[in-house]
Amino acid sequence: MSPRPKILDKQYFRIGHVVCRTTEHREYGITFALFPDVEAGEKNPLFTGHIEKGMGTELRRLAHHFDDLEARLGRDR
Repeated sequence: MSPRPKILDKQYFRIGHVVCRTTEHREYGITFALFPDVEAGEKNPLFTGHIEKGMGTELRRLAHHFDDLEARLGRDR
């Protein structure tokens, strides 16, 4: 019988030129890491941390702000 995996889930999300990886660890909980999105395949994260309550709301606020800024793209100023 094989041992239980240490990493339960790992997902990647591209945000412009940054890649966000979320990882669910058996021992460490749920974490995220931000990586530069470069062709050379940079392996070291720019930042890492644990997912905490309230982060989803904070990211939705940022997403709404980005939506507002995107709506202004291409407008004459």
